[in-house]
Amino acid sequence: MPAEPSMPDLLDHYPLSEGTYHEMLDADGAVRPHWRRLYEHMQRSTSAQLIQRQALLTRQIQENGVTYNVYADPKGADRPWELDLLPHIIAADEWQHVAAGIAQRARLLNAVLADLYGPQTLIANGLLPAELVFGHNNFLWPCQGVKPPEGTFLHMYAVDLARTPDGRWWVTADRTQAPSG
Repeated sequence: MPAEPSMPDLLDHYPLSEGTYHEMLDADGAVRPHWRRLYEHMQRSTSAQLIQRQALLTRQIQENGVTYNVYADPKGADRPWELDLLPHIIAADEWQHVAAGIAQRARLLNAVLADLYGPQTLIANGLLPAELVFGHNNFLWPCQGVKPPEGTFLHMYAVDLARTPDGRWWVTADRTQAPSG
């Protein structure tokens, strides 16, 4: 039985949409340098190999019980984690920039919490309305005046990121209560 031929060039019929950012391709349709190695590997793979690898990945997630809860789901059923065979590759220099921005944002949020549960200068200076802070269900009244070790109020922080059409990163959500991936 003859071996299945390698896949045709994956980009032969791939349309680039104007006004959008493409992670793997630059504006001229060329593969970005940090994607080249994976792209070349994909070119050497057959479609059957890729399907087989995705099936293996899905099976391993199932066998290892990698799940998450949707708390709003009335059935309360665990759902298997979904993972793509292809990773989201970000160039190292770009990731350093993103990571620095996320760290800065985490420091800012920690400083806001320290102020709200401490001197409340943001409220006193009119930068945050008192009714917004004190009227929020998640404001923890018993924590006023608390001084946590090393001033760390924010113990967990993650962000959801998205690209703008011109390729800049946006934070679309801050996650501070539980890791979600």
